[in-house]
Amino acid sequence: MVLLCLPAQTVAQTAAADSLETANLYTQRRQYQSAIAAIKARQNKKYARIADDLKTYPLYPYLDYTYKIHNLSRQKGEQIQSFIDQWPDTPLANQLRQNWLYVLAKRNHWEEFLTFHDPERSTRINACFYAYALYKVNQQDLAFAEARKLWLVNKSQPDECDPIFNVWRSAGLLTDDLAWQRFGMAMDSNITSLAAYLLRFVGKADKSLANQYQRARRDPAGILRASSLVRDTPKVRQVVDYGIRRLARKDASAALIALQRYEQSHEFTSEALQSLYAYVGIRLSRDGDPDGVLDRLHVTLTGQTDLLEARVRLALQQLDWGQALVMINLLEATSQQQPRWQYWKARILAGSSNPLDQQAATTIYREIAKQRDFYGFLAADILKQPYNYEDDPASISREEILALEATPGIQRASELFALRELTRARREWRFTTRDFSVRERQIAARVSDGWGQYNQAIRAMIDARAWDDLDIRFPLAFHESFINNSRVAVISPQWSIAIARQESAFMTDARSGAGAMGLMQLMPATAKQTARRHGVKYSAPIDLIDPYKNIKLGTAYLGNMFRRFSNNRILASAAYNAGPTRVKRWLNPALPLDVWIETIPFKETRNYVQNVLMFASIYSRRLNLDQPLIYPSERSDFSQHTITQDAPVALPNKS
Repeated sequence: MVLLCLPAQTVAQTAAADSLETANLYTQRRQYQSAIAAIKARQNKKYARIADDLKTYPLYPYLDYTYKIHNLSRQKGEQIQSFIDQWPDTPLANQLRQNWLYVLAKRNHWEEFLTFHDPERSTRINACFYAYALYKVNQQDLAFAEARKLWLVNKSQPDECDPIFNVWRSAGLLTDDLAWQRFGMAMDSNITSLAAYLLRFVGKADKSLANQYQRARRDPAGILRASSLVRDTPKVRQVVDYGIRRLARKDASAALIALQRYEQSHEFTSEALQSLYAYVGIRLSRDGDPDGVLDRLHVTLTGQTDLLEARVRLALQQLDWGQALVMINLLEATSQQQPRWQYWKARILAGSSNPLDQQAATTIYREIAKQRDFYGFLAADILKQPYNYEDDPASISREEILALEATPGIQRASELFALRELTRARREWRFTTRDFSVRERQIAARVSDGWGQYNQAIRAMIDARAWDDLDIRFPLAFHESFINNSRVAVISPQWSIAIARQESAFMTDARSGAGAMGLMQLMPATAKQTARRHGVKYSAPIDLIDPYKNIKLGTAYLGNMFRRFSNNRILASAAYNAGPTRVKRWLNPALPLDVWIETIPFKETRNYVQNVLMFASIYSRRLNLDQPLIYPSERSDFSQHTITQDAPVALPNKS
């Protein structure tokens, strides 16, 4: 609390009041935890006694919710509705509703189910029950319409959908076309287990073709010799399309041969052919166009952004500057104006012998150097001028922060964070802030940053599109631990902080789909190996949720990559993201460094490296250090090839 020009007695009284409030809050937290334990132990009298003292505590709704969930079978509809009506400003209202709906469905109380169900806020399981409830109350048309919607999805549905699917199929409404449509959706989404299950519903006339669809995934080259694909039907063309795309991922040249063959024998629409040729062209570009056929593809380049960008990168990789510029100038105007392609346009024009081209390059460099991004910083380096960090934080008053902190939803989130109920805390935070204005999101970011919940603060700033508040967007989270451990690993702290900012935005309990954990997103196997190598105590993957253990192991592993790649942060960052084996395979010292980064095969790794370099520069500024975007020693690991042209490059009109 800010105390301005207050009498000594008032200051003392205010401090005493704050101290008492803190003590009361601490007591309430302990009581809340005791009440939760009593609920789980079925000590309902003890719970009731404690709960009476907590009705003013911010988390009282969570206490009431926990009690009702643990005693759901004894609840009545009126009690559930009363809770929903009392706490509509919490995520708990709909959570209790969904749990109650499940109970009603299991009891076959279908009419009551329909009174509680809200189709706009339903779980997948209750959506299944909803369709069946309509059927049970004799609203068959609506029930079967819902069944059809539930069927036409590219994912497995819960077992609770089986009852409505069974009656829908018994009514003869699962047609061969609907069965094929969902089977194709599963195949195209690469959900092979679902496709295998759906095969039983595919009509007899389509069974052989469905089997060929599945074979096309395992052996896409088989489409070149499959007799079942000779007929020209929409379903056959669908399988051919799928097979060509699968084949292009393995052998783009063979995919082109297949495409050209089927183009002659099957009546593909012009849109389908353009899409296929563009896809094969992208894969050919990534493979280096070994047969030199890209210019002969039957595809109109205008509007094919992904193909054009792939061809720009191929031209850069081949150091074919004129071709790169041609492709850039065929991009749509909005794509051309992106800093990425403006940088490369300037980079190429700067090598022209024509003074007008060189002047145009300088003009472009000056414009993009105004921006705070990877290409803006590259342009600033070329112009030998300081980076433009654009640090312009919004002015947020203490009164605005206190007012937001006093709102019930924010108080609940604060308490949940304090009690380390992180999932609930984030859910409450998202629910409370979902309809905030831009200004309110900026205030919320300041509040969350003050709590040390940096991930929430960063996300709030992104949602507010408040890009220029660098203290919040790039917090010095756990910076002492990063500094100390980076010193041990002999790497720069700003780089290790940048890695954590990119990996998890400082979410201590972050978990990726691949299994990476914690601040620096370490895989458990990597953590175990690193711990053994560096003599760090490590017991189990859960250790990685500890931010300090995670930083210790993460910086140690980052240091390993740094030395493995000759003290080059660019290569080490790529290896941290994609693995050292891939980076060794991608490495091409014959390319200039900026070209190598731009042509990293994985889009994720390409953007990752660019972000980490820019973030490290921003953190260097925050730590009062002087660091360029890229060190001269890092550039020296790559070619110093200069773009030179004997004549200006023609800028073609789009066609």
